[in-house]
Amino acid sequence: MSEFQSYDVSSVYKDEHKISKISKDTLKMHNGKDNKETNYSTDQSHLHGQSVSILSFTSENKIIINEEVLKQTFDHPELQNRKVVVFSIIGAYRKGKSFFLDYCLRFLYAHYSSINYPKNSTLNSKKWMGDKNDPLTGFSWRSGSARDTTGIIIWNDVFLHTNEETDEKIAIVVIDTQGLFDNETTAMDNSRIFALGTLISSIQILNLSGVLQEDQLQYLQFATEFAKYAKIDNKLSEKPFQNLMFLIRDWAHADENEYGIQGGDEYLKQFLNTRSDQNKELKSVREFIHSSFDKIGCSLLPYPGDSVFGNKKKSKNANKYNGNWGEMDEDFKDELFSLIEYLLKPERLVLKKINGKDLKGSEFLKYVLQYFKLFQSDKLPKAQSIYESTVEKQMNILIELCINSYKETIHFNQEIIININEMDKCIKLLPLLHKMSKCQTLLMYNESKKMGSSEHEVKFKGILIDQIEKIYQEWEAQMKENMVKIDKERKKTQKALEEKKTLEIEKMFNEKTAAEKLVEYEKLKAEKALESERLLRKKQVEAIKLEIEKERQNKLESVKKAEEAINKQLEAESEAEEWKKKYEATTKNKSCNIL
Repeated sequence: MSEFQSYDVSSVYKDEHKISKISKDTLKMHNGKDNKETNYSTDQSHLHGQSVSILSFTSENKIIINEEVLKQTFDHPELQNRKVVVFSIIGAYRKGKSFFLDYCLRFLYAHYSSINYPKNSTLNSKKWMGDKNDPLTGFSWRSGSARDTTGIIIWNDVFLHTNEETDEKIAIVVIDTQGLFDNETTAMDNSRIFALGTLISSIQILNLSGVLQEDQLQYLQFATEFAKYAKIDNKLSEKPFQNLMFLIRDWAHADENEYGIQGGDEYLKQFLNTRSDQNKELKSVREFIHSSFDKIGCSLLPYPGDSVFGNKKKSKNANKYNGNWGEMDEDFKDELFSLIEYLLKPERLVLKKINGKDLKGSEFLKYVLQYFKLFQSDKLPKAQSIYESTVEKQMNILIELCINSYKETIHFNQEIIININEMDKCIKLLPLLHKMSKCQTLLMYNESKKMGSSEHEVKFKGILIDQIEKIYQEWEAQMKENMVKIDKERKKTQKALEEKKTLEIEKMFNEKTAAEKLVEYEKLKAEKALESERLLRKKQVEAIKLEIEKERQNKLESVKKAEEAINKQLEAESEAEEWKKKYEATTKNKSCNIL
């Protein structure tokens, strides 16, 4: 069983076959085939309540709330502390919604008591459908092309049930809704009816004809999203809505999927199946529906018969049909009664919950009024027709493309502006850049293919211009802010560069000074070294001179001494010579004397 089907398939199949058997046996009895008695009517000549409008629309699309009826119904002491089941139906007009609900009323009166009708203990609830010729009464219905039900209608006789095992007391509310998509109901009203029906129901029947169609799913997504937007309780951990049953009438493909719930669930599973290679939009719709409802199911009903359908060519009684089941085709009759028995059995009833809490009658009244008044206000978005929605979607896509083009243009050119150093010049260029980009964007809009009328073109062009101006104002403010920041950063950077340059100059100067000082020092050192060397050399020269002088003096002294020695020698020699001479003279004299 997939997660999107409403019920346990195995139990559905068993129950459905049982129900079908009961219905067919009962119908045989009513037809007089197995029993001669024919008076098994549940007294369908009159019912014990009436359909009353609780919400309607004016010609100006204003909502009118019948608060008095709501209070009279739900303020009843019997309902105050009963948990509420809300059974409603919605769908296109003239497709048998009210007709279906009236047979539901027959079942409910046969199986449950009500505020106005304490159940007759002698009533055989197996014969709930009444006599085959009983006219159908309850919610207003008729065959034909004109709509019959308007607004949201409640059956003002609420049904009562008490669970014998748990002693849980339940109230069953039946709601009919105006048919959608007629020639009098606006797209806004269609969406509000669908959304409100979804919001207040615990079991909602979506009545369709023929087959499920993709546009129906898309509308279901749109209306459900509308309801989700309006939803007061937004507990993220739970799915926002409860049970949804697709009721597909006039099913013509029983060879593929058999009538009833079993065939319906199989068909729905196939139709709502998602695949990895599926179109993104189709996949998104299905995932949205899965995520929006607690349980989703489907039932397939065959064609009801020419009398029911009002086919004048094929049925003599086409204009006289009063809703009795005797003129229904056998297959339709069996499946209709089986479905009603299936949906409205006590064990199938679904309690209305808000944030996981079961609502009681008094709480439900406040809840409904709160939603009705919310929709009565202007706080919700405006719904549109499919044509208007399509045109708006296409035009919004075009506007988005144009806006992106505008943004790309201004962002491309802003790089040029930012590189201009003077902030005042940059700011003066912004309006010029905006005007140029806006002209290019509007030219793109004018030349693009568009859906809709000339009024749509003018309207969305105005929206485009407003968005462009808004974007420009934001961009201009941001650009000015950025330019101030850039200017500050630029000045800060310039200051930092100047300071760095100054430091570098100072460093260079200091380095130069240090180098010069070093050179000076080296020069002085060299000079001192030279001076020292000069002095040393001078001293050396002086020393050499002194040495030379000393040597010279020594030589002179030696010479002097030599001279003196020579002189002394010469004197000695002179004296010796003189002495010799004297000696010789003396000797000579002596010799002479001797002689």
